[in-house]
Amino acid sequence: MIELSVKEEEQLVFKKVLMKKHQAISIDKTDGKFRAFVSQTEKSRIQKFGPLVTIHHELKLHDDGTLLTDYALLTQAHDYQEHQEHYITKDRLEFPKCVALKFKGPAELIHYAYSKLALYTYDHDLQTTGEVITVLINDRQEYMVADIFQPVV
Repeated sequence: MIELSVKEEEQLVFKKVLMKKHQAISIDKTDGKFRAFVSQTEKSRIQKFGPLVTIHHELKLHDDGTLLTDYALLTQAHDYQEHQEHYITKDRLEFPKCVALKFKGPAELIHYAYSKLALYTYDHDLQTTGEVITVLINDRQEYMVADIFQPVV
């Protein structure tokens, strides 16, 4: 069973951010980029705190039929300023107004959460920024917990 309840007017703030951005990559390559990011941060012994975060931008259809997205991965790190040559660093990253949803369930069902958020913003005539932010609280295949945010204008 999955749990999906939407909340409005949520604020999202990250501090001491390390980020990797990927422009116009195929949607099927995002998992590989995620795994590489996790591996790189572990090998570099970065002093991370908090969960891993992904930011997807709206999908675009390429001429050859491939779905492309702008995709960012981020973590918060105590020693973030020491890694400026390999990552984008920010003291603070804010999303002042979001629609939010908590997902609890099997990882293969998370697409229902994204669909519910999209439907909610449509039904309530909310203008989004085009980003969907997923904060991975627990990322196990059999049971996943994630907070999903969609910034609105």
